[in-house]
Amino acid sequence: MKYLIILAILVFSSQSFAKERLPSNCAHLSEVSKASFVLFNKKEFMQLGECLAIAALKNQKKLDLKRSCNEVDEDRRNFFGILSLSKLESILLGQCMGTINYIYEHYNKERVNHYRYRTNRRIVYRCNKGMKAVDILRSINEKEVGRSDVRDLLCDEVYY
Repeated sequence: MKYLIILAILVFSSQSFAKERLPSNCAHLSEVSKASFVLFNKKEFMQLGECLAIAALKNQKKLDLKRSCNEVDEDRRNFFGILSLSKLESILLGQCMGTINYIYEHYNKERVNHYRYRTNRRIVYRCNKGMKAVDILRSINEKEVGRSDVRDLLCDEVYY
């Protein structure tokens, strides 16, 4: 009975989804040596993936988000969750969730600047997040997408 309870706790606590806000500072990852990668746990690899995705999006680089977000779906369907992730899978999972959180925090409820509209109503972005955003990014056809492409996929323009 004791082992069954421990297994249940591990299963329910192991479902890993990135936190709802962006990492405030990735400076602790700048001085990482090769030996440190052996000691990193899965959470730190996910943070590394988030930082890599945010840096790529800020510098207008393109990411393979289809591959990254497929890892989120595999983790969601896996019985053991984060316990079964490899280091690469943890980084990819972090990239997907970091991208979604970055786009949401950066663009959600931001005003859209369209000069062709001459109306009194405001146009703002309404962005998806969570598993709906993961499913959207998993369904894209391009191998690599940039920040504006991800914004167009995840955010809709709404009149207020």
